[in-house]
Parts: sequence; C-alpha cells; structure tokens
Amino acid sequence: MALTTPSAAHLPILPVALVAQAGASGAPANGAASEPSAAAPPERLNPTNRDIMLSAPLRDGAFLLGEVPFVLTKDDHILVNAPRLLAALQPVIAPGRYEALATALGAAADVPVEQIASLGFVISYDSQAIALTVDIPPEARNARQIRLAQLGSDLVGDVDKPAGVSAYVNLRGSFGYQWMGSDRGFQDPLIETDWAARVAGVVFEGEGTVQVGAGNGGPTQFRREGSRLVYDDNKLLARFTLGDLQPASRGFSGSSQIAGLSMTRTYSVLQPQRNVQPRGDRTFTLARASMVEAFINGQPVRQVRLEPGTYNVRDFPFVQGANDVRLLITDDTGRQESVSFSLFFDRTLLEPGLTEFGIYAGVLAPFAGNGRDYQISSPAANGYIRHGFSQTFTGGANFHARSNGAVVGTEVVWASPLGTIGFDLAASHVKRIGSGFAVNVGLQRTFGGTGSSGKSLALTFETRTKDFATPGDLSPDNRYLFEVGATYSQAIGELQFVSIDGRYSKGRGSFGDEKSARLSYGYRLSSRLNLQAEGIYQQRNTFGSDYGLRLNLTYRMGERSSANAEFDSRSERGRVGYQTSTGSGVGATSISGNVDYGQGAVGLDGAVSYTANRAELSLAHSTAFDNGGFNVTDQRTSLRVGTALVLADGHVGLSRPVYDSFALVVPHKSLKGTSVEVEPREGEYSSRSGVLGGAVANDLSSYSDRVVTFDAPKAPAGYDLGAGNVRVYPPYKSGYLVVVGSDYSMTAIGRLLDDDGQPISLLAGLAYEVGKADKPPLTIFTNRAGRFGLSGLRPGQWRIEMPTEPRSQIIISIPDKSEAIVKLGDVTLKGTP
Repeated sequence: MALTTPSAAHLPILPVALVAQAGASGAPANGAASEPSAAAPPERLNPTNRDIMLSAPLRDGAFLLGEVPFVLTKDDHILVNAPRLLAALQPVIAPGRYEALATALGAAADVPVEQIASLGFVISYDSQAIALTVDIPPEARNARQIRLAQLGSDLVGDVDKPAGVSAYVNLRGSFGYQWMGSDRGFQDPLIETDWAARVAGVVFEGEGTVQVGAGNGGPTQFRREGSRLVYDDNKLLARFTLGDLQPASRGFSGSSQIAGLSMTRTYSVLQPQRNVQPRGDRTFTLARASMVEAFINGQPVRQVRLEPGTYNVRDFPFVQGANDVRLLITDDTGRQESVSFSLFFDRTLLEPGLTEFGIYAGVLAPFAGNGRDYQISSPAANGYIRHGFSQTFTGGANFHARSNGAVVGTEVVWASPLGTIGFDLAASHVKRIGSGFAVNVGLQRTFGGTGSSGKSLALTFETRTKDFATPGDLSPDNRYLFEVGATYSQAIGELQFVSIDGRYSKGRGSFGDEKSARLSYGYRLSSRLNLQAEGIYQQRNTFGSDYGLRLNLTYRMGERSSANAEFDSRSERGRVGYQTSTGSGVGATSISGNVDYGQGAVGLDGAVSYTANRAELSLAHSTAFDNGGFNVTDQRTSLRVGTALVLADGHVGLSRPVYDSFALVVPHKSLKGTSVEVEPREGEYSSRSGVLGGAVANDLSSYSDRVVTFDAPKAPAGYDLGAGNVRVYPPYKSGYLVVVGSDYSMTAIGRLLDDDGQPISLLAGLAYEVGKADKPPLTIFTNRAGRFGLSGLRPGQWRIEMPTEPRSQIIISIPDKSEAIVKLGDVTLKGTP
C-alpha cells in the first residue's frame, strides 16, 4: 500500500474489510441473478483515535483501475478523493452515468463512501488484498475493455524490475489414514509439485505428482501432469503457449485435452496447474482424486469423493434441476479449486473495436496412467473470437474440431433497452452420431435503483436437437427437448431480501419432464445473526417429485469467528459448523469443523491449519457420502505440509508455496546477519529471513500493482534501510530479488560551522562521494543551530558543499567498520573563491 504520510508507514495493516453498503443486487458475470444480502456491520477499523491518510489501488474485480487516495477517519468512515475516483472510473462506466456521478459529487475533494454507494457504486476496503474495490452496476458499465491483465500499459510511476533469472518449486505433501472405504489403513505419502522458471521473459512451467510407495509398498512413481513454455507479448497483448494446453471455450463448442500451440488474449491469467479442467458445457476432468462438495445457489448440498476422470455434472442426482451449481474440489494435499456450471451463459460486452480471442491447436493428450497419452495421429483444435462492434453490441464465433467431427458456433450480446440480451447458436457434425444444432437465448436486467431497492431478473431458454454433439462424444446426451430457467431477486429494505428461481426441462424420448422451483428469503435478525430460508419443489425424472424447507442460521461471534446451523427437510439432513481464525502472516491459525447428520449417517469434516515462516501446515478430516446421501462411503484424516524453494538471481530461500510470482527479500552483508521482515505489522509479519534464506513474499499476482514493505527491527541504530518498500508489477510467474540495505547505509551527525565558528543555519547543501563522479549527490539540511543528520553514506571521503556567501566546503571521512552512526562533532567549512 502506498502511504501519503511518512508516519503512516508504521501503522498496522487494518485487520478487517469495511463494506460501505450491503444488499446491492445485480447479475454476476455468469448471468445468474445474485441474491441481495444483509451483512453484519463491520468491526472497529481504526483504533488510533485519529484520521489516517492512505492511498491504495482501486480494483474492479480482478482489474486495476488506478491509485486512489482516501482518509480512514477516527470513527471508522472512509472518505475517498473524488477527483481521483472519477478519473479511475471514467474509462469503465457509461458516459451518461459518469456525468451523473461527477455532477452529484460536485467540487467535493473527499466524499464518504456511503454517499457514493447511494449513487450506485459500492466501494469497499479490503485489508487482506490491501486495495479498494468498487462494485459497478451492470447497467452503468461501459463496454468492458478486455486485455491480458493490461500488461502494465496503464501503469503510472516507476516499478522495480524482476530478476533476470527466477524460479520456484512448490511441494505439497499429504500423509493420512483412511478409516472407511476400499483401502483402509495408512495411505502412502503423496507429494504434489508445480514449478516455474523464468528466463529472458520466457516461462517454463509444469506440474506433477509423486506417489511414494505406490501400489502398497511398490516403487515410488512420478506422474507428470503437464509442462509448457509461456511467453506474453506486451505489444500484441497476447499470450503464446507451447506444450500441454488447457483450452478455454465459449458457447456450446467445448474443448479437448490437447498438446500443441496456443495464442490467447483474454481477461484472466491462465492457471495451468489446475487440478480441475472445465471442458465446456457441463463436463469437467479431474487429474487427481479429490473430495467434491456441491453448492446450489451458494448452499452446500453434498460431498462425494471422485477418482481421476471426466464427469458430467448431470450425473449427480443431488444437483439436478438447479440453475447454478458450483463444485468445490479439494485434493488430498488440501489444495482447493472450484468450477461452476450455469444454464445462464456469459454475456459480456466489449469496447468498440476491441477483440479477444483464443486459438488452441495440436494433438490429443488426455491423462492416462503415469502421464499424458500423446496421440500424434489425432489432431484437435478449438478456439473463439469476440469483437466489440459498438457500445451496445458484441459478436463472436467459436469452434471445436477433431478428426471425427466438429462443432461451430456464434454468439451475440446486445445491451437493449429491456436489458442485456444474449444469443448463442451452434451446429455440429460428428461421425456415427450425425448432425444437430443448439440454441441458448438469455435476458439479464437490473432495475429499481440500487442498495435496498435493487432488483434483478435473468431469463434463459435452451434447446438442442437429438443428435447435437461435440467431437469426442461417444453418444449425444440431449435428454431434454428444451429447458427454461428464470431467476428474480429483490432487496426489501436494509435487512431483508427475497429471490425466486425456477426451471422446466421438457424430456425427450424415455426421459420425463423435470421441473423445480425455489423461493429464498433472508433476514438479518441482529447485527450478528442472519437467517436464510428456502422453500424447494422438484420433480425429477429418476427420483420423482419432492418438496421441502431448508433453513440456515449464521451467527457471527466476532471479527473472525462464526457458527452456522442448517436443516434440509427433504433429505432429513442437518449440519452444524464453526470456524475461527487468529492472527495474520506467520503464526496465523484457523480452525473449522462441520457435523452432518441425516437418515442414520453421521459425517465429520474439520481442519486445523497453521501458517509457519517457511511452510503451511494443516491437519484435516473429511467424510464423503454416496450420491443419495444415505451412507458414508469414505472417511480419512490427513496431515498436510506445503513448502517451496525459490531462486532469484543466484539467491535462494525456503518459502510457503508460491501461487504466481514472488519477491525474495535478503539482508545486505552490512547488516551482519540481522533478519529482515516482509510486510511488518504491529507484532506480526508475513515472512522473515534466516538460515534458510531470505524472507519471501509468496503471494504476488501477475500484472497487479503491489507495494512490498520490509523492515529490519534489530538493525544497528542509525542504519539507513532506504525507502523500506519496493513497488512491483510482476510479469507472469516472475521473481524479484530485493536487497535490504547497502554499503550506503551509514548516518553522520554533527554541526556545521563557518570560518568564524558560527553555525551555518537553515541551509540545504550537497554531499558528494569523492572519486564517484557518476553518483548523484546527497542533500544535507541544517537546523537553526547548524546541526545536521546525513544518511546514505558509506566508508570513504565525502565533500560537503554549502551555498553560503561565499560558498564553502569541507571533506569529511567516514571510517571503515564503524558503527551505523558516525558522530562528527563540529565541522568547520572553508570558503571557496
């Protein structure tokens, strides 16, 4: 975080996030209407009893809009600098809304976030991400400017350069005991690894799994899951990848697991180490065995264990009939990822003249046995392109082709007066299946104001012919003639919300019709207690019809603790849970636990985690049920450890796992072994240097502006650490080497006198290092008594020049191997002609 006052550099990072206003509704990116929520009021933010002036990046989702100053008042209000806020928002909101916002804010310098929220723009301060975030209503948005994370083109100011050569290797290990299932007893240790090395702007990365003693005491096996070369072209705003690809897709086209070459220009930075790979439509592939917890409309419904393979979300009966499904996937080392499926397609507008695309071509390379199966004789390709034709119209096309067939599609997004209308059409021809087509049409609209009066509506219709298929399908799965879905949500004042969603699927052939309806209601009973109730009706092809009530109570016990209880009358299942956490950075802990009960089956899930300086440690227990939820099929307890080895320009260090980019912070030799700390806060820090290497900031994000702070609390008195921070804008999978301190770390103090022995008062002069003409001079100031303190010196001779009348100078000597503070006493300058 950039700080506007010197004293602010020593303030603790504020421990909670302040949300200006809850309950604003709108349609998220996937098109499903979100439910307004009534959040509990925030805890105390500013305990200093004085106003604090700060500055932080303003983000719109994952995208940086600019740096905005703000004031955190002593009574926990946030006042945002209006001119800087308007400048940051202007490129991303519609001209009419910008003019209205600018008029409403007027000439005010600092504006409360509550006032800005009343105009439809909810601003939050996120202390964990150290940023301000803005929630822009969909109807207020300008066409989105899509670039590969901007690639620094809009970056203002200087940033440090990354290391010329950097690399890291992550290791995540798990050792556990299986209490129930097909393989009871102690499990063979499992180690997952992913790595990246960056040289001259090219990244070599990969991931794999080491199974120690695979096969009941057999030999240790390494399974390479993928590797590739990645290069980001800043001028083309494109990413080139060679190797094992993970193609993205749009519409109905889907994708295949392929190895080859790709060129992309998209919003997000790819995550090649992902365990779960969405395949388009409703299928996904797991590379490793994992626990999979299903959520419908944000509520957990079931947890099952799945082995590596490809799955169709329709095959899980507990998510049938739902408009929106999210799967939270946790592998055996505790690594979590999520994948979402929705009947509502993505409807995003592009800036006029702007294009995003992805093209992936190569050969089939599915997971098989101990690695990839490269099928050289089986070519495959898929891709998409989207273009912004106007402020209100975006069009595109997509395809997916293999030797046995192909699917091609088109998409249209139109910001109409009724709302955002989207249209997707695809046609397919696959050998031994035939030809077919598919259509999806959707409408998304927000209206009725913002905050406590906001409303949102989403409608969708989808149909597929009997023989529509994607390449690689052995047989088509078009069990419905058509499907219709609708979602409506509305806030009721500041404390309540209501939403309703429904879905009707017309069966084809032997498949019967299916329908579902869900009415949800939320009420903030107090500042700590929230209630959510759902009435559900479903008529499914396999399990018949049922209806019931789902209740959920959440009680916040403080800043970092909460408990919840829920009951589902349809399955006669209940769950109680508790979670809490303490601290941040090194020494942080978290505890969570859930007990599920229903129809005679009891399941326990829980975890205790600890953040160490060089590793992440946790102990976890998990339970999996069968698809019907009647029986426990798997229970296991695991000890998990995650660590990493990092390298930057010849320096190495041990670290917690690196998620993208990192900074290795090492003490200069002049600190003589003194430890340095990264992101120091009052009594806390994120990392510390020691015998295992430098301190590591392991959580830097590609193409995201970040200020990394550091300190050496036990440095010699007077030692000059410099600015105490570095500003970075990391390229993809990059590393930084930050050396804290230097030879120029000494401070000289004394008093300057003229030829007559009188103090040289209130003057600014220059100090030059003798024999170093290329080094810029240091500035020296004297007070009324002629006293000065000059930092940034190293042993040797320095010439001090002062603009007296006539000018005067003196050469001083800084002794070698002296203390950090050199006391010069009275220094008499000599006049120069």
